[in-house]
Amino acid sequence: MDFFFSIIQLITAILMPISAVVLSYLTVRYTKQGELTAEVQTCRRCGQSREGAKGEFHYTENIGSPRQQMARGQSLITEESLLGSESHFICNHCAHRFLYFEILQQVLVVIPYPLYLFVIVPFILSNGASANFFIEIFLLIFSLAGTASAWNLYRAVRMGETPLAEARDRVAIQERKKTLAKGYSYLTRTAMRYYEKPFNK
Repeated sequence: MDFFFSIIQLITAILMPISAVVLSYLTVRYTKQGELTAEVQTCRRCGQSREGAKGEFHYTENIGSPRQQMARGQSLITEESLLGSESHFICNHCAHRFLYFEILQQVLVVIPYPLYLFVIVPFILSNGASANFFIEIFLLIFSLAGTASAWNLYRAVRMGETPLAEARDRVAIQERKKTLAKGYSYLTRTAMRYYEKPFNK
């Protein structure tokens, strides 16, 4: 049991944080390639006239989380279930800012576990106290979530029509969710690719 838990610690406290940081670096590096074409318009997010492009998204009734969809064995999204789609101009500055904030969150989520395990726990044990198992489990879950988030963002950015397409779509969704119904499910252009084949049958 101790050996098994040690393997989990090795993966979640060392390999996963390193993977998350590497994926974050690759995401930033890829998005720095810039856009093939850029025009100057007023950004929906900041209201400034800057270079950028359209952020696009679709929305439908709440379809639940990916886990809930897997439990059902199928997606509820059909062409008829889409309630609408929108596009809004998002500047390069706001798209990059969104990505950097997302990446910062991911890194901050995966760092506490190795910090706790290799710095705080030895200090606690050296003072005669015992480590808290529940805190470690909580941080372990955070490490898993942060790494999964870093992978999903990297994959979505790489699959986008342009390096910043996914970021623009997510920023546009953030802006419009303030006025559209909160109960909707929102889909970026990258997410929609998973549902295009059923539409075209």
